[in-house]
Amino acid sequence: MRIGILSSLLALFLPQLVVAQFNSFKAGSYILDKSRQTRHDAQLKLKSDKLLVAKDANGETLKLTPKDIYSFRIEQQRYRTASGFEIKSGFSGEIIDEVFVTLLDSGKVLLMRYDYISGSAMRVGAGGAMMGGGGFPQEVYLIRGAKSYSTPAVVSGGNSAKAKAALQATLSPYVAQRPDLAKLLADGQIYEGNLFAFIRALNTGLSFK
Repeated sequence: MRIGILSSLLALFLPQLVVAQFNSFKAGSYILDKSRQTRHDAQLKLKSDKLLVAKDANGETLKLTPKDIYSFRIEQQRYRTASGFEIKSGFSGEIIDEVFVTLLDSGKVLLMRYDYISGSAMRVGAGGAMMGGGGFPQEVYLIRGAKSYSTPAVVSGGNSAKAKAALQATLSPYVAQRPDLAKLLADGQIYEGNLFAFIRALNTGLSFK
């Protein structure tokens, strides 16, 4: 009986505990979309995928949304904004508008990740911080050209022939000038598990490892 009660309490309060863990202020900096030449140092708290709180040296706080921000960094983790891409939500899809996403790699292309809770109205904050309970934690990888402000392409992570064909179609335009990477892609050697290494090779000009 006690074990059952304890399990119920953990299920109830664990999401709040996770939120508390990730919602402390940490050292960082941000660049506003309207003034990209200036970087502002501040203590930052990522409240959700749509809200960043910045605290200056005087203790004054400022609430920022994806419409305000060009990019920001919390400790060593970088973030950007993205919109217009589709995620799986329950048994249907949902178009995501203006959210913060984790920046995994940059250069010729940007590789980003969006974390969320499938089948729930709650989100997982950029970087994987849980923003609520219910549903199942999911992630989707996004890619777009570094100089492009269009909707990022969703990178399929499935192992089916259809998913692999979609992955090849998405990444092929970016590796047209890299025959070594194009061959790996055409041979079906690239999948979600080595996507970061593939994009890193593209962005650095080095060989794929």
